[in-house]
Amino acid sequence: MAKSGMNPKALQYLMGHSDISVTLNTYTHVNLEDAREEVARIQVV
Repeated sequence: MAKSGMNPKALQYLMGHSDISVTLNTYTHVNLEDAREEVARIQVV
């Protein structure tokens, strides 16, 4: 859900987590390709 662009706070609410860190640690995972895509996205040409 997080990779699809869902707002993390909305995901927290839907999952019933009282702490956002539980949501983020459970539903978000970053790998090397994800990091590369983010760097490419923010690079100024």
